[in-house]
Amino acid sequence: MKLTIAEIFNAREPMNELAKAKLPVKSSLSLLKLIRKLEEHYEPADKVKLGLVQTYGHPVENQPGNFSCGPADKGWPKFWEEFGELVSQEVEVVFEPVKLPDTLEISPFTLMALEKFITI
Repeated sequence: MKLTIAEIFNAREPMNELAKAKLPVKSSLSLLKLIRKLEEHYEPADKVKLGLVQTYGHPVENQPGNFSCGPADKGWPKFWEEFGELVSQEVEVVFEPVKLPDTLEISPFTLMALEKFITI
């Protein structure tokens, strides 16, 4: 399935929350495999994002090695442009959607981010 880097970024936290739930063994294994496949794309993209923050942002006071980039920064427009290019890139990820039990309680917000990755 083709996914954008934005979809992978947006699914990361909800996926990690889902990983804390008690699931049947088969669903747990499927979820673990899916998380690993998504991490293959998330990690390099996150490194590029951090590089953009360092390039166009500013060091965070009293936090050596940490950088921040926001609308008040001079480089914000260029950061936003390049970050938009990054997250719009598509990657091919081959996976089987994770089958979740219909008794599992998940917030609609979490389900929205995971829609492409799960079945019920």
